[in-house]
Amino acid sequence: MDNFPHHSLSICIASFGDDVSELLTELSRCVHFGLPAGWSIEILISDQFPAPHSKATVWQEHATCLYFHSRTKGRSLNRNELAQKSTGKYLLFLDADALPKATSFLYNYCKDAAQASVIVGGTAYRRDFKANHLRSKIGILKEERTPKFRSKNTYDSFSAFNFLITRSLFLEIGFDETIQGYGHEDTMFGQQLRYRCASILHIDNPAYHIGIDENDVFMDKTEQAVDGLALLINAGKIDENVALFRTYTTLRKFKLQLVIKALNTLFGASIKRALSSKYPPLFLYDVYKILRLSNHPIKIGRKMP
Repeated sequence: MDNFPHHSLSICIASFGDDVSELLTELSRCVHFGLPAGWSIEILISDQFPAPHSKATVWQEHATCLYFHSRTKGRSLNRNELAQKSTGKYLLFLDADALPKATSFLYNYCKDAAQASVIVGGTAYRRDFKANHLRSKIGILKEERTPKFRSKNTYDSFSAFNFLITRSLFLEIGFDETIQGYGHEDTMFGQQLRYRCASILHIDNPAYHIGIDENDVFMDKTEQAVDGLALLINAGKIDENVALFRTYTTLRKFKLQLVIKALNTLFGASIKRALSSKYPPLFLYDVYKILRLSNHPIKIGRKMP
């Protein structure tokens, strides 16, 4: 008779035409490394690209992998549908451009799953892969944090790139499906976790971020994220725990928002070109974001969640 309780883990991968072959290979290695006694896994891929991926059939030959071609739109909706289709007690969300750093990756999550409602593993960047790109440099500076550092601001440090959560809690919250553009669905999710006082454990179990955009593409995505933040602020969905908004409100207290707006008009385009160049001036990245946000007609006044 089996003396170990059964626990199931659903690995949820939201995709938009991504080739997840390398990710699936690494996950197989993690399974072969071993899982704690009584654990089983399934892998679900939901692809919102207009056409099914050419490798979908090959992926599904993997006994634990299910591929869905979704006709919905939006990163939040894609993840929410994955949760609905899952069967595991625990959900492990991985971005399609993630790659487990260690073969003990799945073992570590399963081992710690009962310690909190949410487990955040962290993000890492390869020093030998597109290290000179702005996306890599920003990622190393802002995302590659130790568990101790992340735990100082538990909810603000939440990242949807690589995390485990109980299925019941995720279905209670879900990602905000009104967010259609790039960025901030994890910001909103972290706020919902805070409002519920959900327990979060930050551990040292990172995945590499290998989807490194060219500088100009990354800057376009940065603009989308800042513009999306402005919409969320005006909708009363964001509070000052978000660092960029906190900086903006500080500038506004000192009546500097019009000065910043003028600086954006004068220098915004030049700064963007510099950041999109081969040798981007890293110190200007946050400057550009606050210039961009200040260009929006921000209405401060928070609604209750």
